[in-house]
Amino acid sequence: MSLRVLVLGADGFIGGQLVAALAAGNWATPIAAGRRLRATTADDRVARLRFDATDQAALAHALQGADAVVNCISGSGPTIESSARALLAAAASQPRPPRVVHMSSMAVYGAASGLVSESAPLRGEDAYALAKIAAEADCRRYPQAVVLRPGIVYGPRSRQWTERIGRWLLQRRVGDLGAAGDGYCNLVYVDDVVSAIAQCLRLPGVAGLAFNLAMAQPPSWNDYFIAFARQLGAVPVARIGRRRLKLETRLLAPPLKIAEILLSKARLASISLPEAIPPSLLRLWQQDMRLDVARAEQLLQLRWTPLADGLAQAARWYQAARAPGGSRAQ
Repeated sequence: MSLRVLVLGADGFIGGQLVAALAAGNWATPIAAGRRLRATTADDRVARLRFDATDQAALAHALQGADAVVNCISGSGPTIESSARALLAAAASQPRPPRVVHMSSMAVYGAASGLVSESAPLRGEDAYALAKIAAEADCRRYPQAVVLRPGIVYGPRSRQWTERIGRWLLQRRVGDLGAAGDGYCNLVYVDDVVSAIAQCLRLPGVAGLAFNLAMAQPPSWNDYFIAFARQLGAVPVARIGRRRLKLETRLLAPPLKIAEILLSKARLASISLPEAIPPSLLRLWQQDMRLDVARAEQLLQLRWTPLADGLAQAARWYQAARAPGGSRAQ
């Protein structure tokens, strides 16, 4: 593929995986852009830029060397909104406006239940979801934009859904949650997300569309926790009762979060505290929402990585990262 792709947020989880896949595949040299790109040895397979993605002038300059752009920017709500607005304005100013693939999230559906298609109302309520909804509104005004709404992206280097969950499983803080873990876990393996992005860059006729990304037959959260625990050797799998979950999310989570903020401000990162399990996760683990992925399967021709295969890869990476001298997730 001759397209040269600019990847914004290349210092993050999905952005980093995408850059590696583009560099290894039949694409022109990708341009990796981020505010915290790590210093690396010289590599002519990747061009690297370091700038603020909310800077429209810097974006316009970077786009001069690109045929398409993928927005993997994460962070605070204002950062998500302002970076998307700056990108789309910069893209529209180009002599040949590029295809833009924008990474959104299933969070835009809020507390929806049942089978949810891309035409469902966007009604997310927290700051993150509202920022994603605002960014999607900007995308709808740019004809060459494609929006991807992934579910729970797991796999090697996933800090949230591999590293954090693996740690909690080994600490016996999560496991079989009973009724509290019976919600749908809309998992999608990171390589499948990368494949979806590549298809959105390649295929004609997808501009202006949004796509849900998740396994067609998702497991429950309990199924995910139990299967991952077995892959990690965290057996017997802990049974976590409702009373203990309430203790974790309602009594322990607020002071742990406050302590984490205070330690960060005092620059005492060397002091280790248990990570809080916020009440929002307990609501997610019970949510009866399943993403309808028929459009992605039909138009993007996606096939989903089987759960057993994805968990095996995630477990191998997690165990290697925990070993002495192992590298942690980005």
